Amino acid sequence: MDNTSAKLFAAEIDDRLPVLDLHGLYPEDALTKLDVFLYENFNKQIQAVRIIYGAGTGRLKEEVLIFLFKHGLVEECKDEGGSAVVILSETRTR
Repeated sequence: MDNTSAKLFAAEIDDRLPVLDLHGLYPEDALTKLDVFLYENFNKQIQAVRIIYGAGTGRLKEEVLIFLFKHGLVEECKDEGGSAVVILSETRTR
């Protein structure tokens, strides 16, 4: 198991992760909140967070995952159905 996989596994079972719940938001509003949330936790040197987007029509989930996979602070992201576990980079990239 590589270092990133180990971090992701540890984050998946940690129930103390900072959580952002985006239920009921339009994608544009959700992505703004998500960006702020990622930077706040990065600046606090938090290594992992959980993002909840729910099931719904799947539009919010799709937009959030695309955003996360392209975000410069995200080292790894794992979709868990209605939520995702995100490992934040130790340094800013992109």
